[in-house]
Amino acid sequence: MSTSDGTRGTGSAKEGPATRKGKEAVRWNATRHGISSPAPVVPGLERSADWEEHHDGMLASLRPEGHLETELAERVALLSWRLHRVTRYETAAIATSQERVKEDVHLDLRFLFSLQGSLHAASHPEDIRFEAKDSKRIYNALKRFPSLDPARILKGEDASAVVWSVLMAAQRAKGEEISVEDLHLRGVPEGAWVGELPDMKQEDVKDCLKSIAQVADEAPEDLLETTTERARQISILSKMKAEQTGIAIDVMRRERSLPDGKTLEKIARYEAHLSRQLYHALHELENLQKRRKMGEGTPLARLDVQGIPDT
Repeated sequence: MSTSDGTRGTGSAKEGPATRKGKEAVRWNATRHGISSPAPVVPGLERSADWEEHHDGMLASLRPEGHLETELAERVALLSWRLHRVTRYETAAIATSQERVKEDVHLDLRFLFSLQGSLHAASHPEDIRFEAKDSKRIYNALKRFPSLDPARILKGEDASAVVWSVLMAAQRAKGEEISVEDLHLRGVPEGAWVGELPDMKQEDVKDCLKSIAQVADEAPEDLLETTTERARQISILSKMKAEQTGIAIDVMRRERSLPDGKTLEKIARYEAHLSRQLYHALHELENLQKRRKMGEGTPLARLDVQGIPDT
């Protein structure tokens, strides 16, 4: 007696599927415990469910009959699965190489700057980008400062940019370090660092500049003009450096659109090795199936190209 799923009941002389639907349902039961076990799944990188779907799909497409055809069909499934792994490896190799681009550009720039004697120059792309943005901000703060209303409140970062830049210019003009403790900086809280000032009025910042210029024996207007011009030049150079670094990154990314030569050679050899085995198994399976369908007639004429043996 047949059950609802198409298999025979225990009262039958021979157990097993009776209908076409039942036969299809259990068709691959035996193969799950054959060459496909243990599953060729790399833990953490591949999923057993994906392998089973791939395996069952390949066998359903190839439709083997008998043990030998099933063995060849499973070999085809295994080899094609491993070929997919080659593609994943190539993709991962390219992605890893791309992720190292900024660090490798950093190393190249650091070596170049060491040859030029600029050991303390920013060489990491992120630092170079920040440097360009910050130098532009400082230049804009200095350029706008003279035209601001005396009662205008400057943000702390702009007030710091103006006072700090003028102090550095005064030290260069004087040829020695100027102690902040010797300055009477109006509006600056006691103990505050010049590089991190609070929000201040324009007139208070201007008074700070006068105090600094007096210590350096410079006219406040001339000192501010010199500082602004220097900031402009630094901003231009920083922008150019950032643009050149961006170009270097783009060039390196394009150069790494393929794996390096050693990795590419390894991929090519492994892919060729698997492909030869895959096509050989497919040819053998195709030949068996054609001979089975054609009967015991003349064997199918074919040529299996195995290529040069791997060394």
